[in-house]
Amino acid sequence: MVGPDRDHLSPAEDLASEWTDEFTLDHQVSPHIDAYFNRGIVAAQWVSRRLHLTDDDPRTKSLATKKLETVIDTPDDPFRNYLTGPLGARLFELLAASANEGRDVFAALYELDDEQLESALEKLGKNAHIVLANGSVEKKGEDQNAPARERLKDIVDLHDRMVSPRALGHNKFLVICDENNKPRWTWTGSQNWTKTGLCTQANNSVLIDDPRLASEYRKQWDRLKDAEAATPDTLKEFNSEPRKLRIGPAEVTLWFTPTIGQVDLAEAREAIDKAERAILFLMFNPGPRDTLLNHIIDVARKPETAKRLYIKGAINQDPSVQNVKVPIFAQENVVNADFEVVLPAAIDKPTEWFIEELKKLPTARAMVHSKVVLIDPFGANPVVMTGSHNLGTKASGTNDENFLIIRDDPGLASAYATNIMAVYNQYRWRFNRVNKVSSTSWDGLKDNKSWQPWLWTGEKFQAIKDAKLREMDFWASD
Repeated sequence: MVGPDRDHLSPAEDLASEWTDEFTLDHQVSPHIDAYFNRGIVAAQWVSRRLHLTDDDPRTKSLATKKLETVIDTPDDPFRNYLTGPLGARLFELLAASANEGRDVFAALYELDDEQLESALEKLGKNAHIVLANGSVEKKGEDQNAPARERLKDIVDLHDRMVSPRALGHNKFLVICDENNKPRWTWTGSQNWTKTGLCTQANNSVLIDDPRLASEYRKQWDRLKDAEAATPDTLKEFNSEPRKLRIGPAEVTLWFTPTIGQVDLAEAREAIDKAERAILFLMFNPGPRDTLLNHIIDVARKPETAKRLYIKGAINQDPSVQNVKVPIFAQENVVNADFEVVLPAAIDKPTEWFIEELKKLPTARAMVHSKVVLIDPFGANPVVMTGSHNLGTKASGTNDENFLIIRDDPGLASAYATNIMAVYNQYRWRFNRVNKVSSTSWDGLKDNKSWQPWLWTGEKFQAIKDAKLREMDFWASD
């Protein structure tokens, strides 16, 4: 649409591009591998409007929060279903189909707190085999999952793994058997089996149809069951050997933790060192030292890599709050890298164009809960890292985790690139506004170029031009 001003616009058909070829989006992004994401972002304008958080009355925010809590507590509520998205829909389909067909399922779970999930497990009865940890607690003997444990103990095949506070039984994987009760499908990722994990946090899961991979997860389930509340040396020794297999075009490495000597992180760091064009990531809370976030920052600081890499990500918590400064926002510390990390934020107060947004529920400790590192998604050798692993040393050396490193799968990499950048872009402007970054001087769109005269000359223009060219190269080059 072009014209001398906004009141005199007309379509410029001669400037229009041709239509692209039609294609169908599918969750099966690669042979035998499906990728699923929830919507799970409540710091959004549409959520505030749906909850009628639209005026200056301070009580409306409290009422909106209570309404959202009711929504996510109500199975099949349309708003809840929208938040759980394709991830929630597929997980409930898998559980219902397993119950209808009498299939056995084996789950290792960190948290269990959702009416719809608990009901689905009840319908499986003794075909549901669950190793259930005690969540994150401060004292030995406490149990974050006590209500679910009491509800299910005589209905399903339930086994306790009460390792917290010494460690976290942090897995959230599910193995589904075929009609002959042989392990066939694996469901894993970052999503806890809770209402907040489904509805209000950004999460991801993969469904992999491969009996060999499913058998490895099934064997790990047995080891966790047999270990009860302990982490014996034999378990660490088993975990310290990678399981490598090929699934379609993808080369897959599976790690379980705790490991000996951070061998899982060593492989991940080596892959990050080989990045040619881009590193994208979502992280919950990797910790303050020797994490994959630290390693990405180190790579961004190197002059020989900084100028060629496109590095974007979102993390749920600033590691500097743990009294160890991780300079994720200091651009001078990363030379000339196209490097930016944001923290989740919400519009903090009403403006002429935006209404106040919910930050998170009191019961939800996260807004970004995914744990994903993505390397060169559109390059010759893409790498996807995903699972329950928080990408730090405690996850590697102390907790129960599972961690997949998937190479040479462009379909999976493209799906994760889209999801990561969607979460990053959701929070980028919000984070800058709340933290008083200079770009927040923007006060609305203009219909002339007066809002950007500083772009046209000088060093700042050249830096922005270089960054935009790098971004275009990342998304659009062969």
